[in-house]
Amino acid sequence: MNGFYRISDDEFKRLIEPLLGYAGGYAFSIVRNREDAEDAVQEALLKAYKELSSYDHSKSFKGWWFTIIRNCCLDLLRKRQVRSASDDIELDDLPSLKISRQKELEQEDEISWALNQLTPEQRQIIELRYFGDCSYREISEALGIPVGTVMSRLHSARKALADIYRKEKKNGKNR
Repeated sequence: MNGFYRISDDEFKRLIEPLLGYAGGYAFSIVRNREDAEDAVQEALLKAYKELSSYDHSKSFKGWWFTIIRNCCLDLLRKRQVRSASDDIELDDLPSLKISRQKELEQEDEISWALNQLTPEQRQIIELRYFGDCSYREISEALGIPVGTVMSRLHSARKALADIYRKEKKNGKNR
């Protein structure tokens, strides 16, 4: 017997509501913009609702949900890159926008900077664990990897993050 069956609207609401705050934090950690994060979560809500029949109840709802969020965020980033490529031409004519964007980049906080130093696999594990508040099993299901691999990658990511902070502190750099 498989774990596929339709859940009610009330059941969907009961499952999704406690995860929305984490979903926003996780989406923000990926897209780095509040409005885009909100858009990604809204898009994920629509997709999740439409695809409820694809949810396997023998697996974690949270893992399934965070997979949808991650995919919506990645889609949004791809669209942003296409937009950005066409916007670059216009930005050459508007130096004040370039300066504004440069200031935004300079104000990137220490955690964001450190996360950007990690490999994509390490960063993804950290984001799901700490921004998404996902368990090892939920991360495993969201990424389609074994729990042991989750534990190994998380350990590696934490170590890499600590090394980045140590190196920065040793070099006396402040971000």
